[in-house]
Amino acid sequence: MKGGGDMKMVSSLILMVLLAISTLGTEKKKMTCTLTGKEVKACCCEELKSGKMFCTLAKKEIDKCCCTGM
Repeated sequence: MKGGGDMKMVSSLILMVLLAISTLGTEKKKMTCTLTGKEVKACCCEELKSGKMFCTLAKKEIDKCCCTGM
């Protein structure tokens, strides 16, 4: 039964394609401090009492968060 072997190959190819597609969506986004260009695991900004933000990496007061990729 040659037809049964072809179906197994097609099923295997479909499974491999689906696995490849599912792994593409699992990439973690990298968060980066735009002031220093360094990759950070957590946001490096802290909110001050004045309402402004303070970047702990650049040691600089800023108007809004400098992290991208969140």
